[in-house]
Amino acid sequence: MKRGLIVYLTDSESLPDSFSPDEALATIPLKGERSLLAAAGEGFFDIDEALYHLIVRGMQHVSCVKARLDGSGRLELFGEPLRLYG
Repeated sequence: MKRGLIVYLTDSESLPDSFSPDEALATIPLKGERSLLAAAGEGFFDIDEALYHLIVRGMQHVSCVKARLDGSGRLELFGEPLRLYG
């Protein structure tokens, strides 16, 4: 079963200029075949867009978890993952 993960960034206004979504997603402890970053603005996916993107790419189980940036610019997950699909 292919698993996808959406990481919802709650404070996207304070992103540093050097922020790289791919590098940030590589450091989180939760993994899936495909992970996407969603945020309110900043050119990232909305949650519904990210969910659609993962489903059309064959993900059979998609979860979403909240995250914020810690002091060093890394993603810090909080809360439990919520299953959105599958």
